[in-house]
Formats: sequence, structure tokens, C-alpha cells
Amino acid sequence: MIETVCIASYHDYSEQGELRVIKEIGEKLLVNGGEGVLVIDDLTDTGKTAQMVRKMMPKAHFATVYAKPQGRPLVDTFVTEVSQDTWIYFPWDMGFTYQEPINKSHRG
Repeated sequence: MIETVCIASYHDYSEQGELRVIKEIGEKLLVNGGEGVLVIDDLTDTGKTAQMVRKMMPKAHFATVYAKPQGRPLVDTFVTEVSQDTWIYFPWDMGFTYQEPINKSHRG
């Protein structure tokens, strides 16, 4: 079974705001506290989102591609640890209208 949960914390792509659950986890996965469930995230930053999901599914195994120091204690498995001040641009982080390519708008 594949399930998704959607929790938003970055509302303007600059500062983290209040967490909002946009799509909840299916009831079947919550019954045993997430036992036997693998939760995958692209990035664990401050850990606030992971903490919220961990409360919903305390027995789940948490894996992430990128882990920052503040969020690292909340994940069980990660691929790469990056510094807390690193901003990672993912292809799926786009606006609802045309967006200037990242390489053109963020030259440095």
C-alpha cells in the first residue's frame, strides 16, 4: 500500500510558519501506531514536520534523503546530512504559475 500525508510549513518559501495538515494519513495505517510502515520524506529540516508525523505514527520507520542537524534525531535513516543553513531546491517546489528557472533568478 502506498499512502501520502501532506503537511505544509513553508507558505512563502522563505520562513517556516505554522504547520498545517493538508492531507491526513489513512486510518488503516494509524491503527498500530504505524508499525511496519516506512515514511519517506525528501528533507528533514527543523524536524517539526517529522515530529508531527512521528506523533501520528510512533512505530513507523522514518527515512529521508537530506537531513539537517536539527531534524536528524527524528529520522531513522538518511542518505546525506547537510548544514542547517543549506537551502535545497527541489524540482517539485514550484508555484502555480510560470516560474523563472532557478538558475536564472538565483545567481551568485
